[in-house]
Amino acid sequence: MESKKQAIEFAKNYLRGEDISNSIHFEDLYSKLIQYEQFGYATEILLEKIADNEADGVEIKLSNYQDLAENIYKDTTLSSYFKFEKAINILKSFCDLEHTKNCKTLSLAGEVYKHKWKFDHQFHNLLQSRAYYKKGYLIWKSKSHKSIHAETDCINTAVNYAHINELIVIENLERLSETSEITSETIKRFETAQDIRREIIHAYLDDTGTGKPLFRAEIEAKEKLYPALAEAFFGLRKYKEALYFIMLHTAGKKENWQIKSFSKQIYNLSYYQRIEKNQLATNIDPFQKEEIIEEDLNRCLMALNLRSDTVHSKQKKQSKVGLGLSGGGFRAALFHIGVLAALADKGKLKDIEVISCVSGGSIIGAFYYLKIKQLFENKADKDIVHEDYVKLVKEIEKEFLDAVQRNIRMRLLTSFSKNIEMLKEGSYSRSNRLGELYEQYFYKPLMAKSLKFKNTDSIYLSDLLITPFNNDKFDFSNDNWKRTNKVPQLILNATSVNTGHNWQFTASWMGEPPTYISDDFDVKPRLRRMYYDNAPDGYKKFSLGYAVAASSCVPVLFEPLVLKGLYKNFDLELIDGGVHDNQGIASILEQECNEIIISDGSAQMKNNDKNTANPVSLFFRVDTILQERLREIQLQDLKARKYSSIVNKLNIIHLKNGLSQLPVSWIDCTDVNRSLLYDKEIEDENSLLKYGVMTKIQKGLSEVRTDLDSFNDIEAYALMYSGYQQVMHDHSGDNLKKTNWKFLKVADSCALPAKDKQLVKQLKVSCFVPFKIIRLSKAFNYSVLGLGGVLLLYILFVLIVNWHNATPIWQFAISYNFIGITLIVFLVGFLSKFLAKVINIESIIKRKVALFFALTFGWLFSQMYILLINPLYNKLGKIK
Repeated sequence: MESKKQAIEFAKNYLRGEDISNSIHFEDLYSKLIQYEQFGYATEILLEKIADNEADGVEIKLSNYQDLAENIYKDTTLSSYFKFEKAINILKSFCDLEHTKNCKTLSLAGEVYKHKWKFDHQFHNLLQSRAYYKKGYLIWKSKSHKSIHAETDCINTAVNYAHINELIVIENLERLSETSEITSETIKRFETAQDIRREIIHAYLDDTGTGKPLFRAEIEAKEKLYPALAEAFFGLRKYKEALYFIMLHTAGKKENWQIKSFSKQIYNLSYYQRIEKNQLATNIDPFQKEEIIEEDLNRCLMALNLRSDTVHSKQKKQSKVGLGLSGGGFRAALFHIGVLAALADKGKLKDIEVISCVSGGSIIGAFYYLKIKQLFENKADKDIVHEDYVKLVKEIEKEFLDAVQRNIRMRLLTSFSKNIEMLKEGSYSRSNRLGELYEQYFYKPLMAKSLKFKNTDSIYLSDLLITPFNNDKFDFSNDNWKRTNKVPQLILNATSVNTGHNWQFTASWMGEPPTYISDDFDVKPRLRRMYYDNAPDGYKKFSLGYAVAASSCVPVLFEPLVLKGLYKNFDLELIDGGVHDNQGIASILEQECNEIIISDGSAQMKNNDKNTANPVSLFFRVDTILQERLREIQLQDLKARKYSSIVNKLNIIHLKNGLSQLPVSWIDCTDVNRSLLYDKEIEDENSLLKYGVMTKIQKGLSEVRTDLDSFNDIEAYALMYSGYQQVMHDHSGDNLKKTNWKFLKVADSCALPAKDKQLVKQLKVSCFVPFKIIRLSKAFNYSVLGLGGVLLLYILFVLIVNWHNATPIWQFAISYNFIGITLIVFLVGFLSKFLAKVINIESIIKRKVALFFALTFGWLFSQMYILLINPLYNKLGKIK
């Protein structure tokens, strides 16, 4: 068999009931699926095989259930809330987990509980894992001296028992404060780990005093022992012997998947040893610090194709970093640029593995991803340095703002031919036009220098796949964990109108995620996600611009993006991802990130001191309340995960950070507000917030419009500066190199009352959508007032001249036949929409004509606005 794709096709055929025996044996297909880490398909064909055997009365092998449990816990498409419990239940139900003496079963149970601990960080899972490994170790110990065969499963439980004892040591050391002492229990666990490693070595080797140890003469199947012996020697700080067995184990293994688990074990041990080496000096050396020789340790890592700088003592466990870029139009996108700039200065951009984007966040997220793609495909991982990320974000700072200042919203109607196309029902909408504008002004200019994109009309999602420099065989799951500069996964989030679920676009697939849709509470069907190669015709290549438009097409302002012919019996409608989750949190949790950064530039609900004027106002207010409540619940959930240690690190940056207000007391209240809970300077608009921005400036930024029109320099830079300052203040980083960003031009305006005049004036206007130029420019304001005055005088003149003229200006009458026809059309509409259209053909024509004239006027107005007003607005925002 040649490829993963072929293996998957055979699996699909088998699951459809087709006979594949003439093409491939079941065992060969199964082993290929495991090789390609297609654990989902491996699980399904194994379940089918078990069902067939049960129907035929064939006894099911224990190994079948063991394989089933292993596939399930390794399946990354399943939720960790589900798969670990499912795997343990299989081991309990079919493998007699509680009483078994089968080392493979015990080893699997230990692995499942260890991975469960990595997911939820509940210490009892780590202890449970240790218990199963210990049971397997005792079985190995009882017969290791009797056996000449290398019983891999029993050896694995022994070596993992040593490993998990040292892992518990590291957990204890990381929780130590500067004043705490290392406990005797911690030292005892470390000594236990080292004793077990010595036992393993002495059980199979005679001469261990040289760099090339010799096996006992009676030992058979020596090659099965290589990984266990390599790990044992490495744990004992005997790096030359460890390197010898590493080389033996990796010889002839060209594929990364063959040594992935082993490599991670060695990687983790190297991390443990660096933690142990950094412990405070004492009279004794319980962790053999003197024997940790960096040069020899790094040789072992290099032999596994692991760069030594991927491991360092300040790194906390193996974290998966997720970045959420919220919705909120260009306001949010510009705010996110400041966050990216700070993360570049902090040296954190290289660690990000997931970028979850919504609406405005999708616009900048896709832009950033194309930049990262260019960097990774033109420079080797080892050659990428801190300055590369700074340069990249500096380019974004300028190029993205240049595109924003082209005014996407006003350009929606600037193409007369596109306006005509929008008149056709169901074929082309403002959302489609929006996607094309995104590509034209944001994404195509980035790709103009690339030969791959020079002769294409569109950029497709599949074009976003990153193939790192000189690494055509890069495999995301097998290779990315070893990179210093992680290849991130971009997720563009939209909302399915049909199901109400989150719809995701990535470089590989699109659809609703298979996890985090709870069957207990949500019984609607999930729209299965599809890889583009498997999608129906017309969707194998999906436009990046349309995906971003689907993520950002605000309901009412834009029609849903309709995907016809994707699913049977209905058309899929996609709207703004913010309707489902405006911070992109769901996708980050689905990807099981344990270090989370949320950049939230979304609109937050204002306090309302006035009664709602009418039912329509009340409806919109209620909708806003629901959205605000959803936001609060999601952020509170993140904080709860941080509190329970499911999430290691959490940083939430938002536009109302620090803008808390005093409680409102009732009339005649004599109690004062508690000073313990509220800062005395809370009502001083010139006071500096903790991240160095004045209260009044941050309040103004929080009220800036969430629109897709032009943002001039001063308001854009202020948004960037706010995001930058919050991250620099709140987010700890190992490396801090401040860059001279363009947006720092507004630093004084944001922090000093004496220099805030221009910015304050701008922010008073930035909250409005229409008539900003009138409010901002005195000359323009006076001109409009002058024209209005002249028009008013003319109207008064006409009224005075015609005061005694009894002739009406216009007449309005409704005839009986008009009323009758209207009623008939209304009734027929219930019976046949087609007949209603035929009978009401005159109204349809009138409506089309009206739309035509409206679009024509829109075309003329937008052309005038783009030509005259937009440049003036941008000019007025230049920093003085």
